[in-house]
Amino acid sequence: MVGYLYNREGYKGRHVPHGWRSSFSTIMNEAIGAELGQDIRVIGDRLIIDLMLAHVPAGMFESEFRYNRAKYMPRRRELAEEWAKLIMEGAIEPNAIILSPRRKRRT
Repeated sequence: MVGYLYNREGYKGRHVPHGWRSSFSTIMNEAIGAELGQDIRVIGDRLIIDLMLAHVPAGMFESEFRYNRAKYMPRRRELAEEWAKLIMEGAIEPNAIILSPRRKRRT
């Protein structure tokens, strides 16, 4: 569905939904490295980023990562909030989108 919307808006061949996953991983891993430097917490945050992307890091049990979706939830929320702030910076206000003339209004 998202891929269809990208194509319809003229992004065919320029962007795909999976690109958001790689962007999230790259940007958040760089931000964590810049924030924490050589701190041991970098390793934990990188594992959490992989968990958020449904990746199973080498040497880890797949079942734990697949089925324990609540694991590390407080830190996952923090990272998700940081990501949301980054991608929403400079964005159009939600009401401007909702009330735009392109949107069909329900009666």
